[in-house]
Amino acid sequence: MRHSLAVLGLIVAVASPASGQRAWQTEIGLQGGYTRVVQPGLGSGPTDAFGLPGFNVGPALPAPSALYVIIPWKEKVALEFDVAGAQLTGLIPATLFQLDARADYAIVDQFYAATGGAVGYINSGNTGITETQLALQGGVGYRRRLSNAFNGRVEARVAFWGKTDNIPPRNVYSLLLGVSTRTSGSRSTPAPRRARGGAWTPQLGLAAGYANFHAVGDPNDLTLLAFPNFGGGLGALGIAPGGPPTLFAILPVGTRIAIEPGVDLHRFQSGGTTNFLGNFSARLNYTLTGGWYAALGGTMTYATSTGSDPATITGLHTAVGYRFPLSGPVSGRVELNYTMNGKNDDRGIPPVNITGLMIGAMVPLK
Repeated sequence: MRHSLAVLGLIVAVASPASGQRAWQTEIGLQGGYTRVVQPGLGSGPTDAFGLPGFNVGPALPAPSALYVIIPWKEKVALEFDVAGAQLTGLIPATLFQLDARADYAIVDQFYAATGGAVGYINSGNTGITETQLALQGGVGYRRRLSNAFNGRVEARVAFWGKTDNIPPRNVYSLLLGVSTRTSGSRSTPAPRRARGGAWTPQLGLAAGYANFHAVGDPNDLTLLAFPNFGGGLGALGIAPGGPPTLFAILPVGTRIAIEPGVDLHRFQSGGTTNFLGNFSARLNYTLTGGWYAALGGTMTYATSTGSDPATITGLHTAVGYRFPLSGPVSGRVELNYTMNGKNDDRGIPPVNITGLMIGAMVPLK
């Protein structure tokens, strides 16, 4: 894992900015959509997953990650990396990691093709399984400029995962929507000026980091360190309630105040059972001084499952954090937050308190 990240860092360091003649520019993007996982030769039914954004738990569910990075290499060729990793302790101890690496080739106009490979790693404390799984992947897609800030793409992707001692081979088919922003590129589209004095600007962000889930009356906590953040992904699998949402937006309503909505959606279908979870939040952010801010708001989780009545859980959310510039138009933040979720008597779900230490990366909406 450290070797893979070192190679990625070296490539980023030596890659020159995209010129006007190149088909690609350096970009960071978010993606999500539909994925079908098939185990060939076993006669079992497929697993269908929908995630907005994507939800990946390594070899346990090798769907495409929510985060991707594009780095120009040659005139028509770019390198693309998707990465996701998580560490869980408590009820389900596990270490999960997946890295996709491929070459994207610009065919004609906005159409492209891609080919490459992937590596997944899982260490499960409950089962004692430690495995590294490899895959070949390919895809075709269409991309176009959406605005001065964003590019969009639609992509069909397939990955063929090989068999290991404890994990069967799997074929993964995905149809994905992606939105990306340039971190370098044309001089005709300079990065927007940053607001001064701690003022807010319209932004779209992705969260990652640490969360501790404590069910009132249960001494066994679940802790999660995830990049990107799982949001309500574990809740859709019936493992934990929705955590801090993966996607968030900053919508200024004044110099010192901004509205921050957050969301992620997940749906899984397998063996005749369908689970859906919508994870939502809304809060007010208030600038304290410089990059420091405080926030107060609420959360709502809506869950449905085959054979069960829908369940809604609401909560109170507070946070304090610090935001700072990163690179070009991309900015970052680090935040300590706390959520108190109410109970749900219909499903026997106790109150759950969530303590989070989150980092976020944000790009301008204008």
